[in-house]
Amino acid sequence: MLSHLDARERFEYSIWRMTDPRGRMSRIADQFIRASGSARAMVVVVTLRGEDGVIRAFTVARPGVYQGARVEVRTGDRTAVRVFPNEVFEVDEAAAIFYTYYLTDQVAQPYQLREEDPADTAAVPLLWSHAESFNGGEFQYLTGDEEPVADHLRTILNQADGKRRFTYSIWRMTDPDDLRADVGDYIQAGGSAEALSIELGYPGPDGAQRLCTLGHPDQPVEPTTTVPISTDRAVRVFANEVFTADEAAVIFDEYYRTGRVSGILTRRELDLAAVLSEPR
Repeated sequence: MLSHLDARERFEYSIWRMTDPRGRMSRIADQFIRASGSARAMVVVVTLRGEDGVIRAFTVARPGVYQGARVEVRTGDRTAVRVFPNEVFEVDEAAAIFYTYYLTDQVAQPYQLREEDPADTAAVPLLWSHAESFNGGEFQYLTGDEEPVADHLRTILNQADGKRRFTYSIWRMTDPDDLRADVGDYIQAGGSAEALSIELGYPGPDGAQRLCTLGHPDQPVEPTTTVPISTDRAVRVFANEVFTADEAAVIFDEYYRTGRVSGILTRRELDLAAVLSEPR
């Protein structure tokens, strides 16, 4: 279980002795052991009852003097804890601490405990900078959790089939609490993996929204063709404005990393006041 921690989607794991087997959340006076962070860098906290009867939380550390600059261990989407270097564990050592606690309800020697200080917890920026959307909906963070972002973009664009998956877009978030919030900068593709149209949205110098279709600079313009953007609509593009999924993935990855697309691509500005699609 501890090996699954990634400080993003899975960032905390706890165990405790149950007081009621029928009540899975029941604890003995809130006594438990918890790991927060990732498999490579986690902080272990245990709660114990003091001589005064009060339950307190303690950060587990290797033996020795607390020295060295504090390090920041991310413990969630937007939180981190600042601890000493000897309070950061990898998964195997943390698992041994957990197993001993499971057997004894104690933290084994020679580990030492430091009472947890709420001031050690800090807010940190969200790890993810971009969001993504499928078919004009299904908004989610572009995280790269399952595979590197460049590979993820290639995978998603290759899933476009013009039927169930026909549009995909990404943009830099301006508000992590509202994935749809942006400043008008985005890139989107529509169609199928064999034939995609790519559009770039951006605010112009006057602040007005602009939208242009990207194209290959070295291919014939004629003839035109249509690519699907919904179950019943399509956009008409020129021959040099059709990309394969692998070609589109390179463009999307550059946009993700730099906020720009290659200057060699052609740009055909679209009239946003006009109807930009036609029946399929």
